[in-house]
Amino acid sequence: MMRALAMTDHGRIREWIEARGGHPARMRSGTICIDFAKPANAVEDISWDEFFRVFDESRDAFLHHDNEASRH
Repeated sequence: MMRALAMTDHGRIREWIEARGGHPARMRSGTICIDFAKPANAVEDISWDEFFRVFDESRDAFLHHDNEASRH
């Protein structure tokens, strides 16, 4: 069974996202997100600094599923 893993360390989050071809973005609603395959005009690219500013203000944790982790 795959479980969700949480990260709050900016460096680890950025490394995980970039290793999978993602980059920070913002949806039209203003919500930050990770864009892996840029749909036409659905999101705008933002800097990592902006992404983590909003992330920290929201006191969020980055949740992800990692197939490698579920094998151990």
